Amino acid sequence: MNRVATIAALLPALLAPAAPFPRIVAQAPTIESVAPGVDYGDYQLITEGGPLSIHVVAVAPHRSDVRLENVLSGDALVSRGETIGSMAKRTGAIAGINGDFFDIGNTNRPVNMVVRGGVLLQLPFKRSVLAITRDGVPHIAEFSFTGQMEIAQRTMPLDGIDQMPQGGAGLSLLTPFYGRVAPHDNVTLESLVPLGGTPPLTRYRVSGIADNLSPQPPGYYVAIGLNDYNSVGVPDAGSVIEVDGDLSPFGLSSLATAIGGGAMILHGGAWYDDPDAPYREENARRVPVSGAAIAPDGRLFLIEVDGRQAELSVGLKRPEFAELMRALGATEGLLFDGGGSSTMVVRRLGDPGADVVNSPSDGKERPVADGFFVYSTAPVGPAVRLVARPGVVRAVAGASVSLRVAAVDAADNVAGSGGAVQVGVAPASLGTYRDGTFVAAHSGIGRLELRSAKLRGEVPVEVEARPARSRITPSRPNVDERGEIVLAAQAFDARGYALQLPSLLHWSATGGSIDGRGSYRAGTSDATVSVRIGEALATTRVTVGSHGVALPFAQNARFVTAPRGGSGAVTQNAGCATCLQLRFSFANGERAAYAKAGLALPSDTLGVEFDLSDDGSAARVRLAIRNEINEDVLLDATRLGTPGWRHVVVRFPPGTQADRLVSIYVLPLKGVTLSDGSIVLRNVRAIVAGH
Repeated sequence: MNRVATIAALLPALLAPAAPFPRIVAQAPTIESVAPGVDYGDYQLITEGGPLSIHVVAVAPHRSDVRLENVLSGDALVSRGETIGSMAKRTGAIAGINGDFFDIGNTNRPVNMVVRGGVLLQLPFKRSVLAITRDGVPHIAEFSFTGQMEIAQRTMPLDGIDQMPQGGAGLSLLTPFYGRVAPHDNVTLESLVPLGGTPPLTRYRVSGIADNLSPQPPGYYVAIGLNDYNSVGVPDAGSVIEVDGDLSPFGLSSLATAIGGGAMILHGGAWYDDPDAPYREENARRVPVSGAAIAPDGRLFLIEVDGRQAELSVGLKRPEFAELMRALGATEGLLFDGGGSSTMVVRRLGDPGADVVNSPSDGKERPVADGFFVYSTAPVGPAVRLVARPGVVRAVAGASVSLRVAAVDAADNVAGSGGAVQVGVAPASLGTYRDGTFVAAHSGIGRLELRSAKLRGEVPVEVEARPARSRITPSRPNVDERGEIVLAAQAFDARGYALQLPSLLHWSATGGSIDGRGSYRAGTSDATVSVRIGEALATTRVTVGSHGVALPFAQNARFVTAPRGGSGAVTQNAGCATCLQLRFSFANGERAAYAKAGLALPSDTLGVEFDLSDDGSAARVRLAIRNEINEDVLLDATRLGTPGWRHVVVRFPPGTQADRLVSIYVLPLKGVTLSDGSIVLRNVRAIVAGH
């Protein structure tokens, strides 16, 4: 099968999702081969709901030269977390995506089932799972497990694998994938040695009792809860324990790998409102999303959509995400963890390894619990052609574009170059190429011709005289009097593809001053800034200075905890008319305590400021705001620890169009145990652009 036919079979050239997906105004797709049976699609859309940046890896999992696998952070269930980029590099993956929801900031343990290399590492939770059977067929299903442990001719239920007995009851088996075993009260811990077979479902010999009140190294253990101690007893050293069990609806022996997910959102080709979904309120919010979907012909899609970035991508609601899956040809689909966790890595054509291809909403990769990765077992062969990155040059006259040329084999692996590479420009009027850089000169369409002693290749070139669309970012710039801000120009062709721009442009301003790189120094009043890109002109209004607007936060706040029903309260008039006391307690498993108000913010709000009385506890104070697309944005405010009053200023990320101040809340620092505490807030004000 030739490469063009493979791409056409795995991914559509254009996306055409139906409602409720927002209507597409323009789209700029880039589809390329990653390896035999693996293609990557980058779809940049302009929709009526805002821009969308969509990344899809399409896989033919039945192929003998394609392997899929779950990878755990640090190869352990309990870990410090690891980025998807790091997992890909250390395992040699050609593509991958973040996986399950997890206990973020604590154990970082994935929530749902884990099967790796056919070995069951964690039992299923009541949510859907992506499973690949040994015949290469992908499935999405909700699994259950039934297991037992035989000790001294007594058979008892096996309640957990790689987790401690819950609520002081039950029997659990720990393996090295559990990681280091922390001290646990009311648990009897016995060391085991496997006697053959494939752990965890095999026979073990008891080697002795471990000290449950001291940290223990990774290994095999049976953990006996206090409530079961009398019925189970303590097996003597040398005793044999046999562990058995199986999964349903697919038996463990039939599984190659499996990774847990959150909600099933596409079932039978239609939107499915999963009753077991986490954070069901996100059904109606556009957020960064990750997931997997399956087509009836066995194709597997790994899909990531960026969000929380108004200039780049606004994200999707879950029903919209399901419709995107359906537009790819899928009939079954599930969510992986989203938000700041959403990350995709791909080995782009000509690159030696996989790198991040999306824009994580945290501004950097978030360490996560696990990921789902694609591997190619196609051996490296002789080089057959030359390729370059970028694969297509799109530029405005005067732009300089750096290219990296590589030789690849028939399986798209980077191979020996076959000697020095020469690059020619056709037609020559388009520009010049020297020392790895193409400089665009005149508008037109052509190519870069790549040649070595044995290999050939070409790179399409499009030089535009007038961009179809241009803009200045950030979209609502604000700067202090006499302050500085760096503005950036962006330009796009008629199809929506981004154009490379000259490093120096013709900028101008009606007030203040600006240089050719977009560095603007403000005066004392607002100004209009313009930039000329080829024959196109983009303008924006820069507001100078800001002022405060009082918010009735104390009068409207109410107390909420996560999980709900926790201890604490809010008290109005706590020393002054605008004072609000927030009392909290983390002694009983509370994760956060909120003063929740949901106040409308003035237009052009840049941030929030307030006075805070610190009680000296080791806790974090954060803000939750809601933007214009009904998405909650969480922002750090300050860290407690120094008793007394101080002024706190929280500026929103550039481009944020804030609609409401949802809450000010407190949560413990990672790894710090807290009990009771309180803070007092007063004079909560919106920081609004302009004098």
